Amino acid sequence: MPSSTSRTLTIFIGAMLLILAVLITASIGGIAAVDIIRSYSGGATYYAKGHLSGVASLRRYAATGSPEDLHRYRRDIYLPASLGIARDILEQPDLPVGNSYPFLIGGNIHPEDAAGIAWMYRIFSATALLDPAAQLWRDADLEMLRIDALAGKLQRAWADMPADRPARERLLAEVETVDARLSDIEDRFSRQLGELARSIARLVGAGLAGLAVVLATLVLALGKRTQLRLALAQRAIHEREERFRDVADMAADWIWETDEQLRFSFFSDRVERAIGAPKETLLGKSRREAAHVEDADAWRRHMDDMAAHRPFHGFEYAFRRPSGELRHFRASGKPVFDGDGRFVGYRGTSTDVTEEVAARRAVAANSALLETVFENMAQGISVVGADLKARAFNTRFLDLLGFPRDRFRIGDPFEAFIRYNAERGEYGDVDVEAHVARALEAARRFEPHAVARIRPDGTVLEIRGQPMPGGGFVTTYTDITELRRATRDLQTAKIAAETANLAKSTFLANMSHELRTPLNAVIGFADLMAEERFGPLGPRYTGYARDIRQSGQHLLGVINDILDIARVEAGKIDLTVAPVAPISVVEGCFRMLRQRALEAGVGLRNEVPAGAPPLHADMQRLRQIILNLVGNAIKFSQEGAEVLVQYVEAGSSNGLRVVDRGIGIPDHLIDSAFEPFTQLHAGFGRRYDGAGLGLPLVRHFMDLHGGTVSLESAPGAGTTVTVLFPAEPAVAPAAATAARR
Repeated sequence: MPSSTSRTLTIFIGAMLLILAVLITASIGGIAAVDIIRSYSGGATYYAKGHLSGVASLRRYAATGSPEDLHRYRRDIYLPASLGIARDILEQPDLPVGNSYPFLIGGNIHPEDAAGIAWMYRIFSATALLDPAAQLWRDADLEMLRIDALAGKLQRAWADMPADRPARERLLAEVETVDARLSDIEDRFSRQLGELARSIARLVGAGLAGLAVVLATLVLALGKRTQLRLALAQRAIHEREERFRDVADMAADWIWETDEQLRFSFFSDRVERAIGAPKETLLGKSRREAAHVEDADAWRRHMDDMAAHRPFHGFEYAFRRPSGELRHFRASGKPVFDGDGRFVGYRGTSTDVTEEVAARRAVAANSALLETVFENMAQGISVVGADLKARAFNTRFLDLLGFPRDRFRIGDPFEAFIRYNAERGEYGDVDVEAHVARALEAARRFEPHAVARIRPDGTVLEIRGQPMPGGGFVTTYTDITELRRATRDLQTAKIAAETANLAKSTFLANMSHELRTPLNAVIGFADLMAEERFGPLGPRYTGYARDIRQSGQHLLGVINDILDIARVEAGKIDLTVAPVAPISVVEGCFRMLRQRALEAGVGLRNEVPAGAPPLHADMQRLRQIILNLVGNAIKFSQEGAEVLVQYVEAGSSNGLRVVDRGIGIPDHLIDSAFEPFTQLHAGFGRRYDGAGLGLPLVRHFMDLHGGTVSLESAPGAGTTVTVLFPAEPAVAPAAATAARR
């Protein structure tokens, strides 16, 4: 081969190799640039998706105040925020490019695309090629910061002023304005990316056009180039399929497809967690065959949609696992058609909503229970909101107020109820407009109130209102007609009983005086006869005289006790309170009771110290108290027993304690022992005499002194009675007793 030919061939081959190298380099660069632009476009899509989802969650939060909606907003806004952080890093040349990779990946950029996006932005962001898109990205990030600031204001508005709905609506309006600007920026960013892609395509096209004539003859080079591009395309398709599988496996929902016969032909792997079985158990079956039908009407509508090849959203149905557990799923799907418009099946997603359905049903059951309780309460109940409109009321409310059941509805103004009552004369002869105005003015204050109102038909209603948080009030209506009538009857009976008691006391006082006068004569003459002062009568008649004297003295004691009871109840006993030495008064009482104690075989022991402080008491009544208590102790003690009297102090009081070891009193009869004329040991087998006035007199006398009396006893163990007097004399005891009566 001539050297020139060899040289030409060498130049041609070199040129072809150079052209081929340039072509390959341009192709790879163009593909890389297009792939990076595609990644930018995908990032813009995820950015817009995060922004739109965040704004949607923010709208729900503005309406509900739910922490879950706020949490969803934070989760959704993380994606554009992460991309914004990556941009900030790339715009700082002193920071490594790799620092932006985690934030790009956090913004849903594929890890393999992160490096290309980062380097392209670092190199070309300041050039005319990429600067417009970079500036739009910065503007979008500023708008996202404004949205996040408004979200913080919404959160504070819910926390500080939950009832200020207009404020939240103003904030939401600002969110909508920013959202519109951001959407416009995102649209311009997408268009700018398209323009960038077209610019790169024009540059690449111009270079390829310059080489087109030369490359036309290079079939082999063209074939290799085509093969290379096909390989790259297949790889891109494979990568996209891998991404799709990864997303399908990581998503909370699962993806499904059906054939034209509506039989399942594909499931993502996540479905196996939901159904508790391999996904192959559902392949080839229709949803109706696999599901557990609970709502036939809902299924009929769903089957109509699928038969008509209409898209559906949020269809809920039940599924029974092989274990028997019932789960609830929510499915959404859209029909798929081929290039000729022929229906080839459905494609969609499903999610497990078992907990949501259970919570919804629990809420419904609780609401039904509350409504049942509300409607079956004995009281009428009405709930009025802050806008003075009826929020709720039960039928008992309508019945008690005499409202026609078809006259009022939920949402009616409170004014309508007041006006209706005023117009039909429920409030008497009043100026209707003036009365309604006063009632509305009082209602707007939202203050607690309780009144009793008598309706024209005589029904008495107790009306109680209680304000609610945030405005409004709850009012209860109770029919107290019978209670009022019973109260009046009880008051009448009380007056009658007090009148009868006064008559009884007056009768006892009068009769006691009438009986005591002749009885004193009987005792006096019996005493003369028993002592035979005017001559002997003989042993038999002397004994009779002693019996008459003893019986008369006993009867006189009973009459004196009755007279004292009557005088106490009539408030006619005055006390002369003075310091009294307890040891001397106890000794005096023992001398009076010693004969009775000897006859009963009971010992008496005075354990009051000689230096015991004085008691502030009336001497006569103190003596009666001790005589009654020691007399009872002697009467109920066994032969050979002993009765003790001790000095006691308790706080600022002091007094005496009488202790015996007699028959005792059961716990359930202790209170009865202080009732007048009560015999704890009554009946035909009664062994102990007495009228049952001793302990009642003791209590009355202690009340007059402003003191206390307490009794401790147990059957067979004896009884202890303690009387305590104030350390200082009571002021005007008779007046205090009358006041207590």
